[in-house]
Amino acid sequence: MQLRILFAAAIYLGSYLPLSLILLAQDLDTEVVRRGICPVGSMVALECASPLKNPLYSLAAVAVCAAGMLATFVALRALRTSQRVKVTESKHIPADLINYVIPYVVSFISLDFEQGTKLIGFTVFLVWIFWITYKSGQIALNPVLAAFGWKLFEVKYVFHGGTSTFVGRVLSKVDIEPERTYLQGHLQDVMVVRNEEGDACR
Repeated sequence: MQLRILFAAAIYLGSYLPLSLILLAQDLDTEVVRRGICPVGSMVALECASPLKNPLYSLAAVAVCAAGMLATFVALRALRTSQRVKVTESKHIPADLINYVIPYVVSFISLDFEQGTKLIGFTVFLVWIFWITYKSGQIALNPVLAAFGWKLFEVKYVFHGGTSTFVGRVLSKVDIEPERTYLQGHLQDVMVVRNEEGDACR
């Protein structure tokens, strides 16, 4: 399944939901919070100050990333896993966190929604990382999925009825074991095995 670029962008942004929450926390106005937060209705009527310095940007970032995370689950749920492969070798590997962690490090270097030029530069950086990830076919490798029980495996496998051996990465909710057959589908260059339809059979 080759992802369309907008859907791929949504999945990519979903992987940074924790980052958007960090930026939201950094956007808190501690003075306003110390005085006490007034009801939401009063904030909307502009009768009192918002506890966020830039509520439009910070809340929008969380909303966009949350929608992206939802798009990730929709893509994994909608993916057809009807192709049988027999795994000959399997090795659990940790998710590649290098490109994923860098934006978090940047977020703690005095980055906030009031610094327009830094925010633009940070956005350009994220777009560049997204483009590299998308073109490499690895957009589905979302480290946040580990919190929801997904694991990443490197496997050698043969297709059902075939003899040629292939090497690939499998994103799975079940442990991938050698000499077992699995039902899988492809999300770009990543094989996906779901717990509901991907239980192993001899």
